[in-house]
Amino acid sequence: MMATVIGAARKISHNAGGRSMSISAKGQPETQSNAEVRCVSQIPSLLGEGPLWSPRDEALYWVDILTPAIHRFDVATGKDTETKLGSMVSLVIPKATGGLLIATPNGLMTIDDSGTLTRLSHPEADRPGNRYNDGKCDRMGRLWVGTMDMGAAPNRGNLFKVDPDGSWIKMDTGFTVANGLGWSPDNTRMYFTDSHRKLVFQYDFDFINGTINNRRPLISFDASAGSPDGLTVDAEGCLWVAMWDEWCIARFDPEGREMTRVRIPVPRPTSCCLGGPNLDILYVTSARVRFAQDVLKSAPLSGSLFAVQIPGVRGIPETIFAG
Repeated sequence: MMATVIGAARKISHNAGGRSMSISAKGQPETQSNAEVRCVSQIPSLLGEGPLWSPRDEALYWVDILTPAIHRFDVATGKDTETKLGSMVSLVIPKATGGLLIATPNGLMTIDDSGTLTRLSHPEADRPGNRYNDGKCDRMGRLWVGTMDMGAAPNRGNLFKVDPDGSWIKMDTGFTVANGLGWSPDNTRMYFTDSHRKLVFQYDFDFINGTINNRRPLISFDASAGSPDGLTVDAEGCLWVAMWDEWCIARFDPEGREMTRVRIPVPRPTSCCLGGPNLDILYVTSARVRFAQDVLKSAPLSGSLFAVQIPGVRGIPETIFAG
């Protein structure tokens, strides 16, 4: 049954079942940045996602949702270690008590060093047509995770907060492709993306109580643009947004004004995070799902992991799950 679900998912993109891409539909733009872009792991992942830098492990974790697999990239050796799973996996976050927290269609699971899976929580247990998508922990170690319909049916996605004991609360609803999350450096704002609507929302965020209110659009993209996907927030409070079908990562100031774009040699960057020992490397995951052959010839590194050196940019340490 799970193999059937994965196979069906491979036929759609995670952005509202978007069309297959050909070069005629979206040509590669010229480079507009002098940032240094390197391919550091040439893994042909179908749908690479969810990069997260772990200072504790001095490693970058990320997933391939559709292979499916967990990846751990060791920056010191340049080695990528792959752990294959039997079901889709959309996020991976180290746990304070050891092991990892991952999201599968069967729930939020912990996985230990032996590969044993244990269910922590399953907020969408009553919605078997939904799956978990992007998720991150706030600076108190609480997980925030979005969900979406497996076929990207409109308005069926939700946003949940999951505490370290596995208890959960539905925080918002009505999303189609729930995606990138992040918080301002002062913990007063939370950002959340609906890729289908081509919107990055912002909320007022209560750090102590872990509550949100006053959702409003921060960044809106026109119909002809690619879609916002995963995002990260740097130490200056600027948002870095992976632009699906746009060959770039775009930087926006805290008021939502675009500042610059960093060109990536693949059309579908999916997410990004700032990591490395000095938190000054932008790691970018990418996808190769549903590409025409001319695209793969033009962008053979699609699905790989990239590292971007951007002068003067620093990140904020990501928080691991407090459970």
